[in-house]
Amino acid sequence: MSSEPSQSRRSFLGMLSVAGSAVIGLIVAVPGASYVIDPLLRSAGKKGRWVRLGDLSTFGEDHPVSVPVEGEQTDAWTKSDKVRLGMVWIRKKGDKIVALNAECPHLGCKVGYERDHKKFACPCHESSFSQEGDQLGGPAPRSLDPLETRVVDGKVEVRFVRYRAQVKERVEVG
Repeated sequence: MSSEPSQSRRSFLGMLSVAGSAVIGLIVAVPGASYVIDPLLRSAGKKGRWVRLGDLSTFGEDHPVSVPVEGEQTDAWTKSDKVRLGMVWIRKKGDKIVALNAECPHLGCKVGYERDHKKFACPCHESSFSQEGDQLGGPAPRSLDPLETRVVDGKVEVRFVRYRAQVKERVEVG
């Protein structure tokens, strides 16, 4: 009879040991898992972001206008307002607004516009693009990346997205 309480006490202490280990494991695992999962959850479903660029009246059909894209940026747990995210080229085409990412799809250099030749040119490796963004020559693997636009209350907005450089297909990277 004396061995029964001792056996019962041992199994109870064993259960406490297992439960304690499980609690300690959770305490260690939850912050570790959230460290990995949090950035993934923040970017899930955020394929680009809508950014306001300016009044519709400031853009014309004659030539594109280079506009900085500024917005909020969160890097790990640091949040910054009014960060320069990139540049876009904007112009009217009839009743539409056309936007092209100003990064060359070759190595990401900022593409300039040559008014006299009505074409875009990359100063880094001499890729060139038509006014519509079509590739004319050079090592760029594809045309300039078009961006979705909309007009809200007379203001032009663009869904700013970055694409992977040096690949033929458009792969969004943020």
